[in-house]
Amino acid sequence: MSTEIMARQEQTMPAHSFELLEKVVVGGDLSKLTPQERVSYYARVCDSLGLNPYTQPFGYIVLNGKLTLYAKREAAEQLRALRGISITKEEHEQRGDLYVVRVYGRDKTGREDVATGAVSIAGLKGDALANSVMKAETKAKRRLTLSLAGLGWLDESEVDSIPNVQHVRVDPDTGEIH
Repeated sequence: MSTEIMARQEQTMPAHSFELLEKVVVGGDLSKLTPQERVSYYARVCDSLGLNPYTQPFGYIVLNGKLTLYAKREAAEQLRALRGISITKEEHEQRGDLYVVRVYGRDKTGREDVATGAVSIAGLKGDALANSVMKAETKAKRRLTLSLAGLGWLDESEVDSIPNVQHVRVDPDTGEIH
């Protein structure tokens, strides 16, 4: 985020917003926020990125003992449209038991990047193999989108492959953890 944008936001941010931001940035654990603060934070993240919060573009997980957001399909699709992100080239290859997809792309400013998605295909056949091939492509495209959008967040296609990750349901209206 540019310093100009941050300065404008600071002029319009109430004092409690700074406290909220400090809790999230310093602690990195959204479970430490009150339910109301969680709803506020979620809305502010969506607003800062131009995403529609009513489509629920982010989900919650517990990773390394901290409640955090991850980007869902809705976030990637909205970001791709908002930022004018295009996939310019795809490469597919099998490396042993891995199916690897590398995608190249650019945003509307001309910035370019490359991302890779890989999945295990050991012992898979038929529909299971086809679904894994598509999952590798989805991973690569979403990783590229998040990278070009300047977000180092996990995407939902990556979350399931991380050991000990726990999905958490947080009520989008109240911020309460279920």
